[in-house]
Amino acid sequence: MRNKKGFTLTEILIVIVIIGIVLAISIPSIIAIRNRINERLLQSKIDTILVAAELYGRDKGFTQDTIIHVYTLVESNYIEEDTKQNTTNCTGDHTSDGCVLNPVDDTSLNDKPILIKRKGNSYVAIWDGKEGSSSEKELVKDVKERLECTEATPEKPCLYPKDSVNNYLYYSGIMWRILGVYNIDGIEVVKMITDDNVVWELKS
Repeated sequence: MRNKKGFTLTEILIVIVIIGIVLAISIPSIIAIRNRINERLLQSKIDTILVAAELYGRDKGFTQDTIIHVYTLVESNYIEEDTKQNTTNCTGDHTSDGCVLNPVDDTSLNDKPILIKRKGNSYVAIWDGKEGSSSEKELVKDVKERLECTEATPEKPCLYPKDSVNNYLYYSGIMWRILGVYNIDGIEVVKMITDDNVVWELKS
């Protein structure tokens, strides 16, 4: 009859120690990755809020610099809440329509102020002193960085590869397909398409 032998106490302890070492090495890395993901989610949420704020400023026709708050955009249905009132982290003033939450620490962003500035015929929303990624000031710069383009010339525009799947940009509340940066009479121009219409955004 075959003798069945189990694990010894020493072997079990060795396995436990090895598992402990693996966990000690992997858990900090997992936490760091999760934190980076949450920070990117926060930046994406801020970008969405700033686009909504620019649209809000345009719809309201602000003629001077105006400070609003995130809850204003929620109450006006320019952005959707993440959670309802009186749920976790959504209590207090300005929460009757729910809260927008910070993905980094799950705190409410409702009372966060946003500065809306009018620039010519457009509006720029500013969060903590930083303009929204959709601001006209940054549009050409953003596209050129994506294309690793230092300068567009009349002879050599900066173009996305044909059939590129990475040339979409959320700008002024609309999802655009960016064709490239052209130089028209010394002015760098972003060529954008949406709903089969071609739009030229002129930027100096």
